[in-house]
Amino acid sequence: MRILLIGFGNVGRAFLQLLEEERRRFRKIGVDPKVVGVVDRGGAAIFKEGVKTSRILEVKAEKGSVAYSEEGGFPQMDALEAISIVQPDLTIEATSTSRGGSGPALKHIVKALENGSHVVSANKAPFAYDYDTVMRVALSRGRLVKYSATVGGGLPVLKTLRTLTIGDVVESCRGVLNATSNYILTLMEEGRSYSEALKLAQEIGIAETDPTMDVSGMDTAYKITIIANTIEGGHSVNEVEITGIENIRFEDLREAASSGYSIRLLGEFTEEGKLRVGPSKLKRGSTLDVSGTLNAVEFKMRRAGPVCLTGKGAGPFETAAAIIRDIFEIVEEAMR
Repeated sequence: MRILLIGFGNVGRAFLQLLEEERRRFRKIGVDPKVVGVVDRGGAAIFKEGVKTSRILEVKAEKGSVAYSEEGGFPQMDALEAISIVQPDLTIEATSTSRGGSGPALKHIVKALENGSHVVSANKAPFAYDYDTVMRVALSRGRLVKYSATVGGGLPVLKTLRTLTIGDVVESCRGVLNATSNYILTLMEEGRSYSEALKLAQEIGIAETDPTMDVSGMDTAYKITIIANTIEGGHSVNEVEITGIENIRFEDLREAASSGYSIRLLGEFTEEGKLRVGPSKLKRGSTLDVSGTLNAVEFKMRRAGPVCLTGKGAGPFETAAAIIRDIFEIVEEAMR
């Protein structure tokens, strides 16, 4: 299996490391995955016999781009050109999620599918803005698209959802889907101001230097839209009613606590098919009342009733693990 990796930030680098660890499991099912191309902002590196993980990580750390690899570097080569040259069996889209549209990621995914490649994506934007387009192209080309890493990181939210919908119907969904916002609210419950909590989250690497996507509720909006699209398609993040956590005060959290409640940022897909994101009061000890960087999702099923998942949602290695799971799924489905 020839793999092209587009995006070589924290998730892309973690993926390469995990792939080495999982290579033995792949070989047990008769597959030898080889990353034969890596693309980052500076260009691309192409390796006919497969990338040497330790060496390409060194090049990235020392020179800032894989394009400066002496073995196969191509400065200024973009992802679309790399797809045409490499002709991969599998393309992994691990670039940063854009705001206000699908950005270049949609072009990467469509180009890969049109060139006969299966796709695994960690980029949320194409599945929040243009889900139906992606799936239509995949169907027309007979290729598989997996995107488990877009929701929940290491928590198998979408895999569980696909299993639940076999023989049952999802009537609604609610979830704490953003670890950064949840961490900030947890610190605020302990008496810190919003600005203090945000600064601490940034210092320990949980929040980005620009935390807008997280604290505004936009990241949660992407994820609840992707969940809705996985259930029934036809949704765009543009239809989500969004309120972030920027205006929540310690007094609000203290008042809620005095009544036995917490305040958490929830993404919701209602029984009426509406999408919304905003701070909500939750009964202490209830399913979605999670603290720190934990995520929690609750599906209301027509027959099975409430089905809940709780776990760590953030982190490059957790996200990379979801990519690995998706690759295994593609291999298994392609063998049928």
